[in-house]
Amino acid sequence: MGRSFILAIGVNAYQSVDIPNLNWAVADATAFFNAAIRGREANSARTRLLVEGDANTANVRESLGGWLAEAGVDDNVVAFFAGHGAREVRLDGDPLAELDAYLLPSDADPDRLYSTAISLSHELPIVRRRIRAGNVTLIFDCCHAGSGVAFADGTRSRGIDGPVFRRRRALTGTQLNVAVSLPGGNRQEIGDGVAMLMACGQHQQALENDTLRHGVFTHHLLRAMDQRPDGAPTAVPLGVAYAQVVKAVLADTDGRQLPVLEGRMADQQLFLGGSQRS
Repeated sequence: MGRSFILAIGVNAYQSVDIPNLNWAVADATAFFNAAIRGREANSARTRLLVEGDANTANVRESLGGWLAEAGVDDNVVAFFAGHGAREVRLDGDPLAELDAYLLPSDADPDRLYSTAISLSHELPIVRRRIRAGNVTLIFDCCHAGSGVAFADGTRSRGIDGPVFRRRRALTGTQLNVAVSLPGGNRQEIGDGVAMLMACGQHQQALENDTLRHGVFTHHLLRAMDQRPDGAPTAVPLGVAYAQVVKAVLADTDGRQLPVLEGRMADQQLFLGGSQRS
């Protein structure tokens, strides 16, 4: 296997007053980035960390579809995003048809999601075609439900509903789909060697927790990344890491949040840095 391309993105503070700020998305991205690069030889990885204002729409789009496209077929890619997700129904579409789901960069405008955010429904397949690497893992600690609400126990949701979506849901009772669904409930084909690890499933919320000082999902993913006995950089089967994370997240949220792993899992590996014990 060739080089690793490691991209981590985190946003707490949004320019729009209509998007609630988060507390721990930047900590998630920074901690994941440090865990992924720890102990690597200088020439074995290319890395990029975008947080807060640097995680704007232009930089996020260029990083996903431009910088990661520099990876060769023998390289591996890990891209991580922590922040808000959002969803809306197209203005000119059938209100019962597909929902557009978005990652929200720091300068996203909830009234103009198409032009100021990153569409998972439509840009993700384009990004995937541009990335030639044979092993790609996309990790999203966000959701596409909820209203950025905060709860009394120090948790809050990482998802908002765009205004267009709220209007259409009130009028039609539109059913929700996960970010990568197609009309009729079918799945997008994201290709061989590609996996998407998401913090929660449809109709659920990705929670962050003030006690953990992280997103719940990222907290347990970081623990899984740090539990290697020799402390050396390595590749672990993605399914093994997922099994550990999903069990811990379910326990920590009383079953309210179930991480989702999608893609073709044959020989899929998650390339990790060394543990803190190294």
